[in-house]
Amino acid sequence: MPTPFELVSAVECARPAKKVELLSLTRALERQALASPPPLVAATLQDCRFLTARTRDVYARLAAAGARTTLLGRGLTSWVAPGVAGVALDDDDPLVDEWVIVTPVAGAPTVFAATDLDEPCDADLERSFRYAVSHDPEVVDACTRLLVGAGQR
Repeated sequence: MPTPFELVSAVECARPAKKVELLSLTRALERQALASPPPLVAATLQDCRFLTARTRDVYARLAAAGARTTLLGRGLTSWVAPGVAGVALDDDDPLVDEWVIVTPVAGAPTVFAATDLDEPCDADLERSFRYAVSHDPEVVDACTRLLVGAGQR
């Protein structure tokens, strides 16, 4: 079964970037979702150590606005924040290597998908990824189904 990054990068050009660069892109996507909450938001964090207080707050606010909200990552518990479901991923799950945010907003569906290049670096913000973004409703739907399905395994 393909991963969200594989699906998105099959139709959009994947580019390299450092984590620090991708944070502004993902935060803009989260702000867009907060401004017009979709029925569902799903995201992968890779690992629970990347679950920050800011991330908890953003996803709790999305849940409070009515979005069914799920975060997936290694070491997550089933309760992440009020209204936010957590899904623990196994170490060998391919989603552990991906950073994905899916917001199927009507009129502006979006999926951000990045894969960790696992290159040595001195700081977390300097980690290297390849990423791609798609607004194609079919790709967003396929990625949404993958993440929701992973949460039901």
